[in-house]
Amino acid sequence: MAVDILAVGAHPDDVEAGCAGLLLKAKAKGLRTGILVLTHGEAGSFGNAETRQAEARAAADVLGVDQFRILALPDARVEFNYENALEIVRVLRMWRPRLVLSPHFEDHHPDHVATARLVERAVYLATRPALFPEYEPLFPQPLHLTFCLSFQRPCAPSLVLDITDVYGVKQKALQAHGSQYGPILFGVEIAARYYGMMVYAAYGEGFMSKEPIPLDNDLALV
Repeated sequence: MAVDILAVGAHPDDVEAGCAGLLLKAKAKGLRTGILVLTHGEAGSFGNAETRQAEARAAADVLGVDQFRILALPDARVEFNYENALEIVRVLRMWRPRLVLSPHFEDHHPDHVATARLVERAVYLATRPALFPEYEPLFPQPLHLTFCLSFQRPCAPSLVLDITDVYGVKQKALQAHGSQYGPILFGVEIAARYYGMMVYAAYGEGFMSKEPIPLDNDLALV
């Protein structure tokens, strides 16, 4: 099944922390959503690979995503290389998103940085017809937005989404990550308040783009 929006995280809780609100609001509008996780999170300070995979699937159920998959790249050793980019390209060609979300390029965690770069490369490579000829090339090239996960290097977003109406469900998705719940929830709360304040909302999520974002004839930003 194709999706409209694909969120990619390096670790099992990245998407829930960074863009769960956007996924929930997209579902409410009838859009199809997906989550791709690159690692099992086995190098985390809490939990093990089996626990974190189960938690990720439970969180995905809370968010009601239409597609969910976990790859097996090594946690804390996600590398920016062609082979890893192809792993993402295959998923892009199968699920055919119009918008792809990933962690931001300027993050203190090397896996997050590598994931942003891998997604950027994969979004381009997914348009190349010679790759995975069993699937149609992904065209037009999806829009790539990044979300901030780093409290050490906070971002200045170019887009902020008011997620006040779905923040309670976002919290439930985070709570599904029981092994990580305590350490991450307080930080996510601060970040959501921080981004929300930028647009006079109780809670928000911030997003960045390297490329110009087209303003369509419906003037969706007005």
